[in-house]
This record gives sequence, C-alpha cells and structure tokens, in this order.
Amino acid sequence: MKPLLNEIVKLSEDCFRITETGSIHCYLLIGKTGALLIDTGYGYEDIRPFLRELTDRPITVVLTHGDSDHALGAGRFDEVWIHPLDYGKMKQNDTPERKRPMVEHRLKKMPELSSILDIASYIETPVLTDQTAIRFLQDGQIFDLGDRTVECIHTPGHSYGHMMFLEQPSGRLFAGDQLAQNHYIWHHLSADEQASFGVTLAALNKLKARADSIHQILPAHGASPADQPLIEDLYDALKYDLPKTWKNDSYIHTAMGDGYAHQYRSAWFYYNDARLEEYLGEPVHREKNSGSDKVKH
Repeated sequence: MKPLLNEIVKLSEDCFRITETGSIHCYLLIGKTGALLIDTGYGYEDIRPFLRELTDRPITVVLTHGDSDHALGAGRFDEVWIHPLDYGKMKQNDTPERKRPMVEHRLKKMPELSSILDIASYIETPVLTDQTAIRFLQDGQIFDLGDRTVECIHTPGHSYGHMMFLEQPSGRLFAGDQLAQNHYIWHHLSADEQASFGVTLAALNKLKARADSIHQILPAHGASPADQPLIEDLYDALKYDLPKTWKNDSYIHTAMGDGYAHQYRSAWFYYNDARLEEYLGEPVHREKNSGSDKVKH
C-alpha cells in the first residue's frame, strides 16, 4: 500500500521520516520493545496502516507542539502525549476558524489536494474527540524502547510547550519547529501563543549545554537530517545579529499573521515588532514595506 499524501523515507534500519504534503516531517523511531511516533501531521490521511507495515511493536505517539501541521493527526490515535502548555493550542487549532486558513494555504501550494480531500468535512468536523486519551509530557521524561531511550526536553520559544526528543545512544535530536536549516521558523504570532526571544535563548542554552550528546538534528521542516550547526546559528542570530540588523529585515505576510523575516547563516525566522520591542527593551521604528511583500511565504 502506498500513501497518497505522505512520503515515507527510510533514514536507517530503525528510523523513518514521514513527510506529509511535502512539508511536515514526522518520525517513526523503532526500538527493540516499542516504537515512538514523533508528530502526526495535519491528519489529512490515516497513516496507521503504513506504520503497521513498518513495525509490529507498540507505538507511543508524542507531539513536539500543538500547531495544526504537527498535532491534528493525533485524532487518528488512541493515546497522544503533549506538553500541558500546548494542549490548549492543539484544541484551539482544531476549529474551523483556524483550520480554514491553514487548508487554504496548503491548497495554494498543492491544488491537487482538492481532488483528494473532502475539504469542507475536514474544516468543519473536529479531529480531536474524547476517543483520544491525552497524556502530558514533562521535561526530562524518559521513554524506554528496549534498546534505547528517548528523553523529552522542554524547549519553549516557537510555542510555550514545545518539546524536543533526544535519543540515546545515537544522539539523534528530533527538533520539531524550534530548529530548521534555511527554512523559516515562526516567531511572529501573539505573545499568548509564542514565548519571548529571551525564553527561546534560554532553551537554546540548555541545548548548547548538551552539545556533546547531540550528534544529528532532525527538524520538522526543511532539510532532514540537517547538516548545519543549527543550535549555534539560531543562538547567534538572536543574541548578536538581530539586535544590530533588524532594520534590514523585510516585511512578510503569512496565513497566520504579518511580521518580518530575518536570515543569519542557516537560521531563518519570522518575528513581529512586539516581540522585538520586548527583547530590546525599547520601541522600534521603521516604515512598513508597501506594495507586494518582499518575502514570499
């Protein structure tokens, strides 16, 4: 059986990358006694039959965060783990008001989806129901898969409850949306959805302290595995480059809000002026670019 909307790539004997609609990477990690599915995508397609072709071990489902493209596929499973700070975000995204612009955004990139999906039903019908048991992740929590362990690392920034998952002994870090190689990370939403840059830097510092145990980074978007020093690049972008060069950044418009686009080495991100002012501790003044956006999203 071949999935319609998901591409499955074997990264190693025990790890598969599942990419939905050419955009969102989910990962299946297979151990001796159990397996871990990291993120579930939009849930446009039921991936459970394909997972069962890859492993017969019990599968635990964990979410890096509550954004639509990572969490709404959770409704396909009996039990899902998420950090409590992102549970509300996941529920909020499972509404017509949130799903409609996200689906329209995806259709602009992949118009062929309109002939595959029942768009109206997906938008109007809740994906998450009482049939899915929600469990809450904790920082430092360990999942034992028999021949390896996976540690949950709370890395707030892109969202308040954002989690990464570090497998040992391989040192693979499943990074969600907090790290990406030459791919824009969203930091331009309101403060009730995304943490400050100061909080993001603290999370990156926590990862830098673990650098010796991180040997490979597998992000949720863009190149995967990534081949750039993403942690250092994003840290330096926020700590040193953004405060000096923000006036050069271009205005952007996305399906979920407007902001500015910043690039520094492999670290690219969107942000808004409210977040920048909070970070700098002073007002920022610039002219918003008029006419067409300089950055296409």
